[in-house]
Amino acid sequence: TPELSTTGGTSDARFVKDHCPVVEVGLVGKTMHQVDECVPVEQITQLKAIYARILRDYFN
Repeated sequence: TPELSTTGGTSDARFVKDHCPVVEVGLVGKTMHQVDECVPVEQITQLKAIYARILRDYFN
């Protein structure tokens, strides 16, 4: 189960979470924003499916 959090340093959600619902989706990894940044391809595939479903559900 994903941990619910809006404390990420690159997210503006921490500023608006008390005023409206917020959903953050994105890649996660120990090397984020580092010289050797990388993520498993499977995470990209999963994220693509999540974005596609959000768009499909929103526009249908």
